[in-house]
Amino acid sequence: MIGWLGGLVRHCDPTGTVLVDTGGVGYEVTVSMQSLANLQLGHDCELFIHTYVREDQLVLFGFATTSERELFRRLITVSGIGAKMALNLLSTMTSSQLLSAIDQADTAMISRTPGVGKKTAQRLILELKGKLQLDGTTASTEVKGGYQSDMRSALTNLGYKPASIDHALRSITVSGDFEQDFKLALKALL
Repeated sequence: MIGWLGGLVRHCDPTGTVLVDTGGVGYEVTVSMQSLANLQLGHDCELFIHTYVREDQLVLFGFATTSERELFRRLITVSGIGAKMALNLLSTMTSSQLLSAIDQADTAMISRTPGVGKKTAQRLILELKGKLQLDGTTASTEVKGGYQSDMRSALTNLGYKPASIDHALRSITVSGDFEQDFKLALKALL
């Protein structure tokens, strides 16, 4: 699983796809418009990566900050919001604007995002309101330690649904040992 990429921006597509050269290997990364605005062709960049794996595809999503990546990961846990819609949300608004809209239950602002209707905006608010902090992390302490996003990402890459992962992570007693906690989470998912 790729969690971070650093290298030279070889190509920028206005639709949000960049080609990052990391020591002779070019990685195609899909970024939000907010992150794309910070990248310049021919300059070095650093991107925090969410590796999206399905049976028929492997896509790298890149973010300028870890909080933006964490917010993306929380968005895709909402029923009916996939990776593309989450990226659209982060392209239409900054992370702080989106968090503010969720916190204030501003369905009109969220609905301005292409592909997001009023019902989807309401569901997003219902499922995430009060669960996110301004830095994009969760307000609850479901999994303590610095490996919460790694645990979620690993379980997602194994094909488990975000809602099931959340339920499993809430049900385990965290020991602080990643390997042991990962095994407990897998048992909870079975």
